[in-house]
Amino acid sequence: MESCRCEVLNVLSGRVAQDYLRGHLAAGRTDGLGRQVHRCPVTELEWVADRSPGGYADDVLVLRRVLR
Repeated sequence: MESCRCEVLNVLSGRVAQDYLRGHLAAGRTDGLGRQVHRCPVTELEWVADRSPGGYADDVLVLRRVLR
């Protein structure tokens, strides 16, 4: 398991986001916009996964920490 950096990070993209998602975050739920929400098993912080949001190249994964 990858070490937890959820309390110091806000946004991850590309390969780093994919690795963090697979190696650290647990699958969660789907939000009202159809996005996947993942949960940190250590801090219980939630992360929203976006694919190809504005400003990024096609098919880039972007993880954004959900503010408490």
